[in-house]
Amino acid sequence: MEVCIFQVKGSHAYWKKGFSSGGSPLTFGFPPRTAVVGLIGAVLGIDRDRLVQEFQIQETNTAVIPLSPLVKDRLPQNWRQGPPTIEKNSVKPAKFNESFQANLEIVRNPRFAIVFAHRNMKLMHELVERLREKKWFYPPYLGSLGFLADVEFYYEDEASENSGVDIVLHSVLPLTETQAKFVRLHQDNLCIREEGVPLDVLKGRIFRYVAYVYAEKAGRPLKVAANENAHPIRYMHLKRADKNVVFFESCAN
Repeated sequence: MEVCIFQVKGSHAYWKKGFSSGGSPLTFGFPPRTAVVGLIGAVLGIDRDRLVQEFQIQETNTAVIPLSPLVKDRLPQNWRQGPPTIEKNSVKPAKFNESFQANLEIVRNPRFAIVFAHRNMKLMHELVERLREKKWFYPPYLGSLGFLADVEFYYEDEASENSGVDIVLHSVLPLTETQAKFVRLHQDNLCIREEGVPLDVLKGRIFRYVAYVYAEKAGRPLKVAANENAHPIRYMHLKRADKNVVFFESCAN
């Protein structure tokens, strides 16, 4: 399988967790597949309304490789609309003339390699050319709050399917609830686990999610082993990069 690899980095990133709300919004520590698709759509000039059609999950393969420690921090933000309040067992609606300050959780100095493939070779060719020449149709962002992404093309590569019972994985590890029962992480890894990570957007803005995604907090490779009597772990090996990755799309079945 032919893939392209490019780097995204910036000073801050914010990939909002869908279940967080109110005055303390939370972020994932890495870009979910939906965020990667949105960034690629911006590079190609594909509007959000067309992303679902152009990037159907059976047409793509996407992996995220951390290149630096995953550091979350708090960024004070001023909000113009005050939060709703509860008084005497009734909810008072938010007021636009009441400002307040809240801490926004962000990822500081994010840096990731994105591995991407699409069955539409015309789309892939245009993407590679735009990445090489740094000609974005729309500015690419690291999330939803306007944190600009510094994008740099690496190279095209060949990904081949492999399996093993004890592997070193360079990408984040997405798992379904069933898959999670049959793998274990080495105790040397200091991992973060994100739950309910967006995988796909269906019609009507209905989301499909990955149950769990593991990443090494220090940005190092993950050491992953299959449990006893479990099937070997399936992964993809990148020939030129000499790295092992698991695609988000492996959790779609």
